[in-house]
Amino acid sequence: MALGIKRNSIIILTFSNFVIMAGFNVWRILFNNFAVETFDASATEVGIIQAVREVPGLLAFGVGALAIYFAESRISALSITIVGLGLLLCVFSPTLIVLSVATFVMSLGFHYFEPSNTSQLLMYANSGEFGRVQGKYKSFESMAGLTAGALVLVLALTFSYRQTFYIIGALVFLIGLYLVLALPPNRGRTEKRKIRPKKEYWLYYVLSFLRGCRRHIFTTFAIFLLVKNHELSIAVVTSIYLLNNFTTIFTFRLLGKISDRFGERTVLAGSSLLLIFVFTGYAYVEYLPLLIAFFVIDNTLFGSSIALKSYIRRISTLEDLTGCLSTGMTMNHITAIVIPIIGGLAWNLFGYQVTFIAGAIIVTVDLFFALKIPRKEKTPRTNPDRVLAK
Repeated sequence: MALGIKRNSIIILTFSNFVIMAGFNVWRILFNNFAVETFDASATEVGIIQAVREVPGLLAFGVGALAIYFAESRISALSITIVGLGLLLCVFSPTLIVLSVATFVMSLGFHYFEPSNTSQLLMYANSGEFGRVQGKYKSFESMAGLTAGALVLVLALTFSYRQTFYIIGALVFLIGLYLVLALPPNRGRTEKRKIRPKKEYWLYYVLSFLRGCRRHIFTTFAIFLLVKNHELSIAVVTSIYLLNNFTTIFTFRLLGKISDRFGERTVLAGSSLLLIFVFTGYAYVEYLPLLIAFFVIDNTLFGSSIALKSYIRRISTLEDLTGCLSTGMTMNHITAIVIPIIGGLAWNLFGYQVTFIAGAIIVTVDLFFALKIPRKEKTPRTNPDRVLAK
């Protein structure tokens, strides 16, 4: 592939990711305060809505099926429009039930975008640079988060939560619609995709499952702990997300370089070891600045997904890659519906400590399996620099 074509393709992928992540981060920043202040949502109700948000992730294997018939570039562009539509539906949510529907629509676009766009990125990346390319890519995700946080801070001075959802949702929808109409397919008609789970990918699927369990506890209850127990305002919550995203601009790139140099095992096992202490800290620490530090560290370690995706790119064929990533996302979401609901009920019945101790136990199991990744790197099974269709 000509260098110019590859560079332009990666720029388009990065821009698309920036847009959808900006939209998602606006939703993430506003959601807890919107739900609590507008609907007086309880921990159980928030858990149920978060469970609804994860249903599309459980169905993400459908991306692999769609990729058999449609180019990944088409799937990712359409996903952006769906995210914008979901944000617009939040504007017209009179009850928590309608807000759940809006959340489902937004989440459908978000979860179908990630495997289709990431698959393209890894196909264009050079062998030995899977981590570095992803690190740069994800650093722009962090910049998108900063942009979203800045927009929320500015818009909150003048507009309500609903008006903010409307402005951002319309912008994301229109950009997505333009990309649907303007982007050419990323492959030719002769290129095939497969969706066949294989035994040789079992470790990737297990790690995806365990990291999904950990992620659902974090995304549902970590910031909710700060809002509910420490009564943080939307300005403080937004500032925390801004700090998160500023930090990960640099840490994601660093994690990508570490993954390439020392192997995926180092990044995945190391992050799991740190998270055991972080989740235990959520359970027993009440000092707010330290809890915020735990939140930032936890958020930073989401970048370890770079190593997991590098691992599957290294051991899979290009034909299997989109199917593997989409199936991995489904594995990541198998407990997505159960954990938020059970975690919310456990919080209400026994206290929040139980929820986070369970997270520490899950991360310990994840550490065990992360150590099973071979130390020695293998050559990718197909040449990632082969010519792809314009």
